[in-house]
Amino acid sequence: MEDIKRRILYYKGFIGHELLLRTIITEMSLCISDKSFSMIRQEMVDIEHNTGQHMWDKYKTTHEQPRPDMELSRVAHSLRIQVAVMRRRVEAPSIWIELLLESLTHDQGNSANNKLMISWVRNLETKVKMAKADVEFLAMRAENQVGAVYSRLAQRDNVTTQKISEATNRDSSAMKSLAVLGALFLPGTFVAALFSLDSITGQPFWVYWVVTIPLTLLVLGVWIFWTHWRSKSVKQQERALDRKYVA
Repeated sequence: MEDIKRRILYYKGFIGHELLLRTIITEMSLCISDKSFSMIRQEMVDIEHNTGQHMWDKYKTTHEQPRPDMELSRVAHSLRIQVAVMRRRVEAPSIWIELLLESLTHDQGNSANNKLMISWVRNLETKVKMAKADVEFLAMRAENQVGAVYSRLAQRDNVTTQKISEATNRDSSAMKSLAVLGALFLPGTFVAALFSLDSITGQPFWVYWVVTIPLTLLVLGVWIFWTHWRSKSVKQQERALDRKYVA
């Protein structure tokens, strides 16, 4: 109310005009929108500072430390919603101004005051047009930052996936080494257990090696052949899938 009183006193030359209060309310609405614009711009600058997607060489941010990506995602989507709300707030005064101009155009009384009122409303109309341009620019910046945040999240996920893949490859290599060791010692262990039977005991020690070495080579050969065949089969399946998708 104090703001309305102050503006009425400022525009006291229009006191008595039937559209004075409506015009003052329209002007106040634009001033409130300007304050909201300033808050959105500052938050936008903070996000652009964190994502690096900007063209400003010198600016001050309200957050000295880098903000987490998830928080940036939340703030970027919040800004996009705020810009949509601002578009609605700016559109409302635009409709009010059209109605004011229509009323002033049809009003023939007190022509001097009427012309000044029309000039005032025209200035408000210009402010609305500039506010609409600001809204569109902020909307594009908000969309760019949402895309930039998604890109950062995707890059982080790619790095995490790569680390998991490397860890999986290390585990696979370790399992393969265990498999090779098992293939080396399993035939010898089996032959040793076989030679410990009562019916076979008393055989010369060289017989153990004569049986163990060929059996070990046979097991390793079968394992190498199976591994090679499986790898070749997987590559053929991948090439078949590639040809299918290309076709």
